[in-house]
Amino acid sequence: MVEGPQEAPEFASYWKPPIDFYGNPVYGGTLRINYEDPLEHANIWGALTGAARRVRLPTHDTLMQNNPYDPGSPYIPGLAYGWTVDADISGVTFYLKDNVQWHNGAPFVCEDARFTFETMITGEGLTRPYMQVRLKNVVLDELQCVDDYTLKFQFDAPDAVPLLNYGNTATVIFNKEWFLAGGEEAMFQDISLGTGPFIWQEGQTIGFDQQHFDKNPNYHFEGIPYVDQVTVFGILDESVQQATMLAHQTDWHWVRNFGQYDQYVNHDQIRVVIRATRSSENLWINTRIPPLDNVRIRQAIAMGMDRVSGINVALSGYGSQGLGLMPPGSAWAVERADGCAIPGWCEPADMEAQRAEAIQILKEEGFDFDKTYVLTVESDAQRVNRATFMQEQLRLLGIKTDFDTVETVAYREVSQNGKWGEFLASTGGVAGIDDPFIGLGHYHRCDSLYNFQTPGNPCDETAEGLFEELGKLTAYEDRKAKGQEIQLYLMSQYWNFPAFWEQEAVAFWPEVRGYVHFPGPTSSHLRWAHMWIDPARKDDTGFAGQTSGVPGGE
Repeated sequence: MVEGPQEAPEFASYWKPPIDFYGNPVYGGTLRINYEDPLEHANIWGALTGAARRVRLPTHDTLMQNNPYDPGSPYIPGLAYGWTVDADISGVTFYLKDNVQWHNGAPFVCEDARFTFETMITGEGLTRPYMQVRLKNVVLDELQCVDDYTLKFQFDAPDAVPLLNYGNTATVIFNKEWFLAGGEEAMFQDISLGTGPFIWQEGQTIGFDQQHFDKNPNYHFEGIPYVDQVTVFGILDESVQQATMLAHQTDWHWVRNFGQYDQYVNHDQIRVVIRATRSSENLWINTRIPPLDNVRIRQAIAMGMDRVSGINVALSGYGSQGLGLMPPGSAWAVERADGCAIPGWCEPADMEAQRAEAIQILKEEGFDFDKTYVLTVESDAQRVNRATFMQEQLRLLGIKTDFDTVETVAYREVSQNGKWGEFLASTGGVAGIDDPFIGLGHYHRCDSLYNFQTPGNPCDETAEGLFEELGKLTAYEDRKAKGQEIQLYLMSQYWNFPAFWEQEAVAFWPEVRGYVHFPGPTSSHLRWAHMWIDPARKDDTGFAGQTSGVPGGE
């Protein structure tokens, strides 16, 4: 007989809409979501993109999830109603709900979840298995269904953060028979068979930049979702994004740039929220290609980046220089004295003098100023604009570059297989998790898809060893000290350099209720089950300006 879980929170204990701020939930209506990416495919498992998340998440569930009403709280149930972490933190058992149906009416059972994780771990049948590196501590032979509703994971060593990966939105569970029948083509093109709060409307095709979803009447959380329909728009043109929102043809907009932001702030009906920085604009330096395998040359390039100018030019002043590789204000950030001791990481008193010093280093190392180097850039207007700033900063060092602009899908391919130029402009951050093991590991573990230095380079044994040590620590102070040690080492190598950090903004009309602002556009709120439309509030005014957080911001 299987014992019950140690953690099994009751629905009422965590599902707490902010009614003091929004009023009581209202049922019905359509929520229209305005995003900027083309909705090109839905393969969240083997070719993850932000757009893939946006079209897949309304229809699918994870074992556990972030609380959409409290970004800083512990995980809440998803397909699992509870869980038990082994006393020696060498494994975890999930207790699955027995009332879940796939959208075709078939029952969800443990084998669907077990097979999903097996596929993510082995990567078999997946183009680029996003979760593979994050689940590498799972002993595959011991991943087992104890019964139809109990899933057991065993780790190859104690894991200080055993639950962090199981709420990742990329771990949505798929139907085993569906995948065996359709393979990865189904992952790319078919959203018809999930367990999530919304059901993909019949007759649609992936690749169109409007996707429509209907409320799941048999959702396993009683009483949600609130709205009858969700429509997700993918609007690449920034002026069209803004015009569509201002015409009230969409209800909620993740703000792409701060030209749009100013328009919304001045609108008396649109509520605007801005809060923690979400991601960084990075310059990756290709250590596979001499002379960029020389750390002094990489240091000089970092020293030549005028981040204050970058924020003013590329972000209209809405940004932060930050310090280190974790977001500004993070509890895991490096101590200022330690970070500033590494050349190039703190704002200099005299930028021109620092740039002159950087040029001198390049000369001492025999850098070839006559050569024209390649800067690989995603062919998106915003990406090109920001890369133009980096190109100008390189020019001020005497480094000539030409753009290699690559369309979105191909850009992700070349960045992840190492076939980019001497430089790569990229949006980075901490992958939605403010934790050094997961967040830093996303971009700097050797076998991570998003460590753009690999493949093609040997693993850095120092970095890998530090990550392994961090993964075994549980005490906060120990984890913070080791996290800082990792950051300082990575900073000293200058593989990538965050030129500046963005701020996060969302705009929405007054009838949109229930939204709580997350410091990133990829969290569990993308299922949209927690938000509602209140027609009685559609004529509300008085929202000119901004808040620092919703609900309850200033």
